[in-house]
Amino acid sequence: DKHTEEQVKAIIELFPESLSQEDEKGRLLIQRALYVVKGRSSATFIPLMAKEGCRLGVGGEENRGGLLSVIPADVDGDNTIQCLSGDWFAGEKGLASDEYDRKRAQVLEKLRDLNLLKKADIEEYGLVHDALHPKCKSRFNFFTSWDPAALGGRDSRRVEPIHHAIRSKRKDKEERFEMALKAGMKYFPERLGFLFCKQEGISACKKAFDEIGVDKAMKIIRKYVPPSDDHP
Repeated sequence: DKHTEEQVKAIIELFPESLSQEDEKGRLLIQRALYVVKGRSSATFIPLMAKEGCRLGVGGEENRGGLLSVIPADVDGDNTIQCLSGDWFAGEKGLASDEYDRKRAQVLEKLRDLNLLKKADIEEYGLVHDALHPKCKSRFNFFTSWDPAALGGRDSRRVEPIHHAIRSKRKDKEERFEMALKAGMKYFPERLGFLFCKQEGISACKKAFDEIGVDKAMKIIRKYVPPSDDHP
C-alpha cells in the first residue's frame, strides 16, 4: 500500500467530506478501496475508513461508515462487507492470490475488533456462502471459526453451505465441496459434516455423486470422514 494509515487518517481529518463523496459510478471511497488500481489496493484502509465514516455519519447512522452501503450497479445488491467477503475478483488476473485473500481476512478481523463486523452479519448477509470459493479460503476459515453454526448447525433461511457448494451451475464445485465438508467435519463431526443433510429430499452426498461424480466425491469424503460401522 502506497500510503500509511497515519497519512490516510490525516487526509480524512483535513477532508472529511472525502468519505461521503461518490465517484462517477456512485461508489463511496470505502467501496473504491475494494478495487485494485495499477496493482495497488487500499483495502487495508477499510477499517480506518469505516471507523471514521461512523464518526462522520457516512451513509447514514446505521450504515457503519459505508460498510452496509450497497455497491452501485451490483446485480445482487451486495454491500461493501459482502464484496469484501466473497469472490468478486476471483477471476481477475493477479488479484486472486493467497496473499490477496489473507489480506482481506485480516481486514475482516480488524473490523470485528472494532465491532464494525458483527457475528449476526454472517447469517444476515450469507458471508460463509459468499466466501465458499477456492480463492477465499482464509475468509471462509475466518467466518466458520467465528460462527461454526453457519455451516448448518441452526435453523436458517439459507441452504446449507455444503449444498450451496455443489449447485449444478457452480464452477469449482469439487473444491467448494471439499472446503464445506472439511469445515463441517471440523466443527460438526457428529453430523458427518452435514454430508447427509437433505435439500429437497436429496442428501449432499447424493448431490455430490451426481454433480462431481462418485469417484471424485468419494475421494474427498474418505479424506475427511473416517470409516466406521455406519459407512465404509
